[in-house]
Amino acid sequence: MNGHIRKRGKNSWQLIFDLPRDADGKRKQARRTVHGTKREADSKLRELVSRAEKGDYVAPNKESVRSYLAKWLAGYAATNTSLRTQEDYGGIVRRYIEPKIGSIPLSRLRPEHLDDLYGEMKQRGLSARTILHTHRILREALSHAIKRRLLTQNVCDAVDPPRPERKEMVSLDEEELARLLSNAETSYYSNVLFVASYTGLRRSEILALKWSSVDLDGGSISVVAGLHRIPGHGLVTLPTKTQKSRRLISITSEVADVLRQTKGAQILNQVEFGPLWQDSGFVFTQPGGAPIDPELVTKAFAKIAKAAGFKGIRLHDLRHTHASLMMKAGVNPKVVSERLGHSSIAVTMDIYSHVLPGLQEEAAQRFAKLLKPKEQSNV
Repeated sequence: MNGHIRKRGKNSWQLIFDLPRDADGKRKQARRTVHGTKREADSKLRELVSRAEKGDYVAPNKESVRSYLAKWLAGYAATNTSLRTQEDYGGIVRRYIEPKIGSIPLSRLRPEHLDDLYGEMKQRGLSARTILHTHRILREALSHAIKRRLLTQNVCDAVDPPRPERKEMVSLDEEELARLLSNAETSYYSNVLFVASYTGLRRSEILALKWSSVDLDGGSISVVAGLHRIPGHGLVTLPTKTQKSRRLISITSEVADVLRQTKGAQILNQVEFGPLWQDSGFVFTQPGGAPIDPELVTKAFAKIAKAAGFKGIRLHDLRHTHASLMMKAGVNPKVVSERLGHSSIAVTMDIYSHVLPGLQEEAAQRFAKLLKPKEQSNV
């Protein structure tokens, strides 16, 4: 490919160079204006010609980061992600990215712009996890800009976002869990909390559970979806995020009995409401049959936990409690992983590593106990 320089004024040069021919074989050229010395212009021309020959040349444009991200959200994100993920991406873009770097031309976005963005977020008191999440969303968006030849490189690769410290998982022991569930007995959501404790299901998974996915006689539950509140859409049932999250778990007779009680109460409510009853098919519903808003359960749990004397415990910690108690009971970690719907056993072991020291000590004692009779018999 060829290129040449045309002088435009003092220390101003126009670079003219060939681009790969179009689909019809027609010749294409690009023009760039640069400032500096003739030697600097020659160097820039060689660079641009080389990039054009490799197919890496991207024509400069004035589209802003804000404009590009709006198109990305409306195009790629809306087509390839769930409603919940779309809302998450859009919220991060609107709250953090647009106000700080939205007006910057996409082609002029630099690593220092991201450093300033993340620094400001930190000064506002936002967590390292939120900053890292913002970085990952922006990196994904810019990777699509490269595929569409709007950029040649992803500036996110030149920035190191803060790494969040691992949050210590909170879990209850057997007596604490019994005390919590005892305090929950008078709550409308007591059965929801019981099932959460005995299955390790996520809040969204429990509230999305339908009777068609429950086998009381066989003692199993099929987890296929989650119930979420999406702004602008209300309560929405969405498929589980991954194939691993879609799973069949066994339930104990205690859980089956609670579900039978739930079914009985639901039948009574149906009779009471008559034609006003909403047959949603969900296991856990409002008195009129409509699905339960997840936030109502979270708020109820917070009051119950406080009344029971617990501080800093979340509804999600019932899931951690279930997993920790199962591992302490000697259940194979792979079974625990499958029960929780983790992507791999490595994820489970990483999250619940705090349980392992006690398990290892117990295992060592069991091993020694097995060998002890043999040692004594040889004396």
